[in-house]
Formats: sequence, structure tokens, C-alpha cells
Amino acid sequence: MSETIKTECFDEVPVRVVSGPGALESSKACLAGMGVTRALLVCGQSVGKLDAVREYVDACRGCIDITIFDEVEPDPSDATVRRGGAVGREAGAEAVIAVGGGSSMDAGKAIAAEIGEEGWVVAQDHPGEPTEIAHEPLPVICVPTTAGTASEVTPFAVMTYTETERKLVLSHEKLYARCAILDANLLVSAPRQVRVGAGMDALTHAIESYVSKQATTETRKRSAESIRGIAQHLRTVVGNPEDLNAQQGMQRAAMIAGLAFSKTRLGIVHAMALPLSALFHVPHGIANTILLPHGMRFNYTADPAGFAEIARLMGESVEGLPEEEAALRAVQAVERLATDIDAPRRMAEVGVEASAIPRMAEDAMPSAHVKVNPREITLADIMRVYERAM
Repeated sequence: MSETIKTECFDEVPVRVVSGPGALESSKACLAGMGVTRALLVCGQSVGKLDAVREYVDACRGCIDITIFDEVEPDPSDATVRRGGAVGREAGAEAVIAVGGGSSMDAGKAIAAEIGEEGWVVAQDHPGEPTEIAHEPLPVICVPTTAGTASEVTPFAVMTYTETERKLVLSHEKLYARCAILDANLLVSAPRQVRVGAGMDALTHAIESYVSKQATTETRKRSAESIRGIAQHLRTVVGNPEDLNAQQGMQRAAMIAGLAFSKTRLGIVHAMALPLSALFHVPHGIANTILLPHGMRFNYTADPAGFAEIARLMGESVEGLPEEEAALRAVQAVERLATDIDAPRRMAEVGVEASAIPRMAEDAMPSAHVKVNPREITLADIMRVYERAM
């Protein structure tokens, strides 16, 4: 794969994507093009200590004054966004640079909105209702350090509300980043379990968007490209993070899935994953990892042709098989991949308690992902799927 840094624009999203090893340097040009002289860099503590991030901040001195807010935790909370918004307002930030995994990018997008209107994030704690943004958030540059969430190209910010113990997906056109910087050099330091969760999260995005009720010919092309890329590169990325070709392949596959699901939404797996994080602090990617095969088993009879094609995209030989048997091969391919990368397989492994299943099912049902799932879902269905994943 070429190491040339390239810039791409996609019809689906208003985000300019700059990619290639060393692309982080290009974000300075993005900021300069917007006339920004003061920016808030949003990240977690570990990312804030990376040499590449420190060197970047140092290199910006003299033309861009950067304030660092490094308090983002996994599954960022409304309280964190409120603090980040206050720091950004105090610093006079004109833009937000969000560096990290999905948590940091989601927090960065929400903080950009919170800076513009204090109290905005708290006002969005209304499950099942549209996210409201009546003002203009600050422009955001997203710099992912994992290959999974695709938050850099989606209009979503997943938020955990501390008082109500809810995890909600905020969704609004104004939450799109202005620019996404895909620099594979930043992926190398991610811990193994993070690479596992991020990769399986990306695969979940690709599969659920492929069979979504809102899928179109164009979104399926994107989802298919993503599934192929993940099947090709994820095992290598988990086993050998220094392989930049594989890292670039995974990073692009994750981003391409984001282009698809920003239009299609997702499905039962994502709806069910949110309560695991809200109630038991299971990382989002790991929650999807565990639930994906179970959600696929629930869904595959609703779109056997779609699932059979997913099996083909993952390298399964399905020629001559009855369609439903071919569709089931997609589930088996995902299970094999999870085994090969030593991913967690059961909710009990990550501390989820069976007694919480009724509450988790109730919390999952209002998700917008439920409405686009290929098979109709009832509360009893969700409880059964949770029980099988226990």
C-alpha cells in the first residue's frame, strides 16, 4: 500500500479525509485553512502522553495555541463533556482537535457543541427523541488512534449519562467533523485488547449496515468493501501491530464502514451493546464483539441472501449450498475470527450479571438501531439474545 498522503472527499459525508503515515502533520493545514489560532485538543490521558501528540503540540506553537483537555474516559460521560466545554470556553478555543479512539472523538464532537452552548449535552438526555443543536458547534478535526469506531466520519456521539445510567447515541448533521486525519503510525501503540475490540466493532458496523432496512446499493458497496478489508487485515493487526500496511487497511475499512452506517444506522447488536457499557462499563467494542454472533444468529433468516454474501466477503466457500445454510456460514466465519484473535465470547467473562438482563433489554428497546434491524424485535427477543450471550 502506498505511503503517499492523500486527501479524499466522499459524497456521503461533509468530511475531508486525509490519510497516510505521517498525516497528522496535515491537521495544521486544516486548522490554518479555517483561520484557527486557538484550539482545544481533546484526548484521554494515555494518548496525551504519546510522543507524537507532544511533538505535534510543540510544532504548532507560534501559529496555533493549543490547550490540552486529557480527561476523556472510556464511554465518555456528560460530566466530562461539561468540563471540557468549560475548559474550551476559558481558552477561547476556535476549533476542537479530537485525538484517540471513539470515546475521545465522540467527546470532542460533543465538547465542540457544548462550548457553543453551555448545558447543551445535559439537555440531550431524552431517549428515543431527536438530538437538537440550534447553534453552530466549533469545527472539529478527528484523529483516530484506533481502527474501529469510524467516529471521524459519522454524525454520532455516544454519551453516557451518569445520573440516569443511560448510554445514548446523539445524532445530528452538526456533529460531523470538518476533517479526519488517518495516520497509521498512531495505531501502533494501542494495546492488544483495544485492537481486538476496535476491529470487531468495525466488523459489526459493516455487517449491520449491510443488512439494515435502510441499506441501499451504494451503502452495501461501502459495507462490502469494509467486510473484505477487515477479514483480510484484522488477524494481522492483532498479532503484529507494527505492520503498517495491515494497519492502513484496517483503518480504511473501519472508516468506509462509517460512511455506510452514517446513512443506514445499525441493528440489534449495537442496540444491545449500549447497556453493557452504561451499567457494567464494558468497552463498546468488546460488547459488540460478544454480541455480534448472537445478533447475527437472530437475524440471518430475515435476509439469507445478504448474510450469504457476507459469508462470501469473509472468504467462506458457499457455492452450491442452500441459501440459509450459506447465510449461517457468515455467523460461523465471525465466530472463527473471534476465536483466532482470542476475543471474549461471553458476557459473564466481562462482568455482566444475568440479573440485569431485564433492565438492559428495557434500555435497548428505545434505540433507533432497533427500527432498522432486518428482523422485527420484541423485548422478549432481546432478553433471549442476552441470555444466549450470557
